[in-house]
Amino acid sequence: MGMIEKTLMNRKQLVLFLLLSIASLMHGQNKNSDEYFTHHRASITGALTTSDAYQLQFSYHYMFWKYFGVGGSFGWWKNWYEDGWASGSNWSINDDDNKPGNLYLRPSVMLKSPAIGIGQFALSVYAEPGIMLNVPYQRVCIEKTTGLIVTDYDYISTNKGQWFAMDIHLGINADIGPCGLSVGYLMSNLDIYSQYRHLSYDGISFSKFYPIHPFMQGAYLTLSYNF
Repeated sequence: MGMIEKTLMNRKQLVLFLLLSIASLMHGQNKNSDEYFTHHRASITGALTTSDAYQLQFSYHYMFWKYFGVGGSFGWWKNWYEDGWASGSNWSINDDDNKPGNLYLRPSVMLKSPAIGIGQFALSVYAEPGIMLNVPYQRVCIEKTTGLIVTDYDYISTNKGQWFAMDIHLGINADIGPCGLSVGYLMSNLDIYSQYRHLSYDGISFSKFYPIHPFMQGAYLTLSYNF
């Protein structure tokens, strides 16, 4: 066998070795991504929004397929920065109650793209559209004052205003074994001051004190576990 034939043979063996190595690596990555697939996914999510509010929610989804699941969340949102102050002659809203917050249930659908293996991580694009169902009730404390001294308290409430909102989480999901991490962007049509604007006291409507925020966006972080 001549030198040319030996060179061609070595190249063919090298190409065959590379192809077998790539196939083995792809098989190993696919096996790794499938190994921890189960039907149950629990998670906790924290978010900060442009409405000066934070969210904390606990979720569960039943994964019918690696890329599709249905479930829901139980959560709480709370305003942390005052963007208005309801007050009148010798009265004002209590300081703690001036920052609205609410509990909510959030049925949602989970969508994930096929994963790309990078080292031990399986990266995928993540989307979770949902519907926020807030408690349709708000109750606040009114402080009656004489000068700077609080002399009495009164309470007012409403069951009007927005309690239904649509939202979506979009981001990148990274799984390593049964654990996962998602980071990204959220948007919602929740107006956190909607219920407060339906309150009134002493003939004064709160609508003039609190702004309208028909759209909010923000960033979220989700930690998940598949079991």
